[in-house]
Amino acid sequence: MPVGRRYTAYRRVVEELGLRQLDVYRYKDHDELRLLTPSGEVKLVKLPRRRDEMTVEEFREFLRRELGL
Repeated sequence: MPVGRRYTAYRRVVEELGLRQLDVYRYKDHDELRLLTPSGEVKLVKLPRRRDEMTVEEFREFLRRELGL
């Protein structure tokens, strides 16, 4: 799979939740997302592991819990 398409499903989840993905910081054992909320706030969300180690549904539920959506 081309590198650019690997994370499209995760970006779609972010957009479905009404957020905008600004940046993704990839570390050896986890990813961090910088997200823009509809109110203009920038949130930094540290995932428990890398996105490619999470299912899309796990990713969605984690973001909902972390951001209180």
